[in-house]
Amino acid sequence: MWNSAAMDSPDELYSQLVRYGAVTHMKNTCTPGPETVKIGTPRWAVEAAAAIGAEMAERIGGTGVRVIGDPGLLSAVPEPAGETPAEPLIAPEVAARALYGVLAAAAAAPVGHTAAAKARTVHQTSSKELVRVLGHRCLKRLRRH
Repeated sequence: MWNSAAMDSPDELYSQLVRYGAVTHMKNTCTPGPETVKIGTPRWAVEAAAAIGAEMAERIGGTGVRVIGDPGLLSAVPEPAGETPAEPLIAPEVAARALYGVLAAAAAAPVGHTAAAKARTVHQTSSKELVRVLGHRCLKRLRRH
């Protein structure tokens, strides 16, 4: 999945770590419960999309083509479904799964150099030390890009 050329820009780094790391891992391992907060589109974004839709409807209408349907729907602003909390919370377990996905994606990245093998195996290393090393490697890679 990783491509060393894909790490040339911050957008590519974001895609690799967040989209293909955290998000993919969360989608595959997390199931939302009834208490899970649903995050809606902010009102300002809905209104901005409606303004763009109104402009597009006007342009389409100006072309003289026959339109089937109501172009006014492109600028309609739906009523909010309900109140969402100002700050949705994420369960610690879900945050941990996201972090695991990022670390797994970073660990899968090709290394530009190979060091001599150490005497200790991964299985002989504590989880705390493995997380520290992976976190350090992620930060180092982020700093380079």
